[in-house]
Amino acid sequence: MNQRSIYYCLRLAILCQALLLQQWVHGQAGVCPPNLDFEYGNFSFWECKTGNVVSTGTDNVINWSGFSQTPDQHTIISASDNSLDQYGLFPRSCRNGSGFSVLLGNNQGGAGAEGIFYTFTIPPTAQAFAILYHFAVVLQAPNHQPSEQPRFRARVVDVQTGSEIDCVSFDFTSSPYLPGFIQSSVASDVYYKDWTPISVDLSAYAGKTVRLEFISSDCTFRRHFGYAYVDVNSSCSGVIRGNTLCAGDRSLTVSAPFGFQSYTWYQDPGFTTQISTLQSLFLDPAPPVGTTYPVIVHPYQGFGCDDTLYAVISAAPKPVADAGPDITACSSQFTQIGLNPQPGMMYSWLPATPFVNAAISSPVVMPGLRDPVDFVLRTTDLNTGCFAEDGMRLTPIVLDTASTVNGRLFYCPDEELNVSFRVTDPSNSIQWYRDGAPITGATQQVYIPASQSQATYWAKIRKNGCDDVTRQIQVTRTPVPEADFKTEHALNCINTPVLITNKTTIAGNIPVTYEWHFSDGSVETTADVSRTFTQDGDYKVKLIARSVYGCTDSTEQLIHVLSHCTVWLPTAFTPNGDGLNDVLRPTMAGVKVLKRFAVYNRYGNLVFSTTKEGEGWNGTYRGERSASDVYVWMLEYMTLDDKPVLQKGTVTLIR
Repeated sequence: MNQRSIYYCLRLAILCQALLLQQWVHGQAGVCPPNLDFEYGNFSFWECKTGNVVSTGTDNVINWSGFSQTPDQHTIISASDNSLDQYGLFPRSCRNGSGFSVLLGNNQGGAGAEGIFYTFTIPPTAQAFAILYHFAVVLQAPNHQPSEQPRFRARVVDVQTGSEIDCVSFDFTSSPYLPGFIQSSVASDVYYKDWTPISVDLSAYAGKTVRLEFISSDCTFRRHFGYAYVDVNSSCSGVIRGNTLCAGDRSLTVSAPFGFQSYTWYQDPGFTTQISTLQSLFLDPAPPVGTTYPVIVHPYQGFGCDDTLYAVISAAPKPVADAGPDITACSSQFTQIGLNPQPGMMYSWLPATPFVNAAISSPVVMPGLRDPVDFVLRTTDLNTGCFAEDGMRLTPIVLDTASTVNGRLFYCPDEELNVSFRVTDPSNSIQWYRDGAPITGATQQVYIPASQSQATYWAKIRKNGCDDVTRQIQVTRTPVPEADFKTEHALNCINTPVLITNKTTIAGNIPVTYEWHFSDGSVETTADVSRTFTQDGDYKVKLIARSVYGCTDSTEQLIHVLSHCTVWLPTAFTPNGDGLNDVLRPTMAGVKVLKRFAVYNRYGNLVFSTTKEGEGWNGTYRGERSASDVYVWMLEYMTLDDKPVLQKGTVTLIR
């Protein structure tokens, strides 16, 4: 579509909205202007703005810069949204029975402001015209000056004079002391006001233009938030819900708008007899058509003025409810039931659990039903409140997706697979899949994997026109442990316990079991072992490590045991790289802990030092080969009976 076409489409849309608004101005008195109640599910006819808030002296000033709906600042909330506000824990969707509510702002801060505005002219013939709106507010309360705090504004303005209409305009500045606000149990610095009704009697403004304004804003320092919820009722004539006697009913319940502090019902328009102080008035038997019951609604202090609404009993037929025919459908697929919607009707289905959206005339049932379900559709006339119900049955076609495995699913890296899969029901049409891709020619009841690598398998089955899949079966190659162990000392003494520490590793921390095999034929199965040898010699020790999946590794080492344990160093060494006597290191038999081994040259300079047993000096100093000479060594250690020993001696380096 080119730019000229887009331009004309926009002009046409604006013209259509203007004509619709003009038709309303000249239409029935008491009927709300189009989409004042947001029941279009969008912001048609509303003006959306965004901007930034600043503190100028003692004034909180908003500079508007955006003039269209902005995501996350102007949000439509459907009545099907059952979520709660995260701070106030009240429903985000207003409980006034409407289909849509509005969220202004968010909890991100940023010194942002957002507003919605609706301007309309009240029909000059209107003798009774009233607006009922609800709002809820959530404000963070930082310790700022009033002009810097988050806030919410709600106003009804006479456009010609610019004056606000008394009792129905509010400007809440964030504070722990706001009357009617409650401290959040989730965040101690947040205060909220649950859904609150405001009744606006505009009967005296017939023929005049008024504007509704709802504005939320953050703190001026960008760190603290303020947001609000708004909803406007669908009736502008003071009509009370439930005042219609539906065909066939013998009683009815009329209800004043929820959220006021108290209610006073009267028997007749002359207010002679008070009959109830509840929100709803139950009438049984139903009074004659045309009977009028006035109710005075009393708001909470500081939230509007008293107003009088009237319930005029009328009669209306019940709507036609048609849930559509009974359906047989595939259990594994989404299934649409019901019929097309009719104008002016509201729909709800029971049970509501399996639906994507149970509040429309033709909802979609989620996959997974195993048994037939009887659904009931309630169709409600939005103008009269009368409803009718109809039922239908959805019978699912359930395929047998059971499958079995013959063989193991876990294999060592070099082990050959020996496994097969079977679909239990042989009457299914079958296609086997490997890692999401169909396997060519694999259409039999039994499949034997040809690949030797790990993969995920399942079968797609078809029967009676329905598709479904079996469970996923994963064949896994598991890691092999790397067996390893060490002794505390390279040389060990007879009749002294030798601690053998297991150093085996395996990827993924898979459980491993151990077998220790000793040269005397004994076997142990603990992780670490301790052995005492009563004769000197070299003893072979073998460790077998086996994973829980049967993957095995082993290692062998010799343990050297001496009959006479002593500490010894040679008197000379030849670090010439021939592999013989190249490193000066102490023999540490009978030593419990090496504390330090150090070597010094004839000038007293330290040329080598270590605290690790087995390390030695290779005859270099700072990367350079040391000259042939006599060097001094010092050795500090603890004996097996925890006695400290310091030994000194000399060694000749021969080049």
